[in-house]
Amino acid sequence: MRVLLAGHVTLDRHGADRLPGGSAYYAGRAARALGAEVRLLTAAGPDFPPSALDGLEARILPADRTTSFTNVHGRDGVRRQRVDGPPLPRLDPAALLAGWRETDLLHLGPVLGELDLAAWRAAVSARFVGLQIQGWVRRVDPDGTVSPAPFDAGDLTGVAAVVLGDDEARFDPGLPARLAAQVPVVAFTHAEEGCEVLHRGRVARVGVFRTVEVDPTGAGDVFSAAFFLALARGEDPVEAAQLGAAAASIVVEGRAGATLDRIGAATARALGITALD
Repeated sequence: MRVLLAGHVTLDRHGADRLPGGSAYYAGRAARALGAEVRLLTAAGPDFPPSALDGLEARILPADRTTSFTNVHGRDGVRRQRVDGPPLPRLDPAALLAGWRETDLLHLGPVLGELDLAAWRAAVSARFVGLQIQGWVRRVDPDGTVSPAPFDAGDLTGVAAVVLGDDEARFDPGLPARLAAQVPVVAFTHAEEGCEVLHRGRVARVGVFRTVEVDPTGAGDVFSAAFFLALARGEDPVEAAQLGAAAASIVVEGRAGATLDRIGAATARALGITALD
């Protein structure tokens, strides 16, 4: 399975450390651990360690610096974020390497609106297109605080599945239903409460694999990678969500991306996750 990923990698502050992050990093590493051949277009500065993307065929466009986030997860379950410095420019699909424009799965995972959906859909021939919504519903205030923004990715024709979570729907409760009216499969995730899969007018509820959470960072990205990969392989949406939930349960067991190499174990864990139509 060939996966083409696009989105900015980041450096996330964890205490005194700045560790690799971003949807592209977590999703790329997760898809690779699940057996996919992953190609990644991203941008980063000299401060980003290229070894973080070992195992991926990555083109890292040069930038003065890497997008840097500070994430604070409150007791209320709400993630609060700040960005150090202005956002990097958009990622232009014209920078894709020769041979990358045809793929089985196109996974678009922006962190701060750096992807133009119409441009990417026009540039890439993909059998399956999956979107992570989070990067399209954020804006950066002058003081660096990340605030909610209306969803405005444009025409969703040709998009096969989307993933969003409580953070994305908190300020727009009607977003999941609007997405489900336009896209065949929508996964609406609720952290340790599992997720809802909206498909063909039906709603299925999928549980989680109970574990000890060390760090929730990257859970949504890893869920998305496994979910899209399973759907692109032809699996049922509920089964795909079970795999996504299992993969997410592994990444939260370590700090930042420390457990990404273990994501392959998600296939066995998925068998123990409940689902109700």
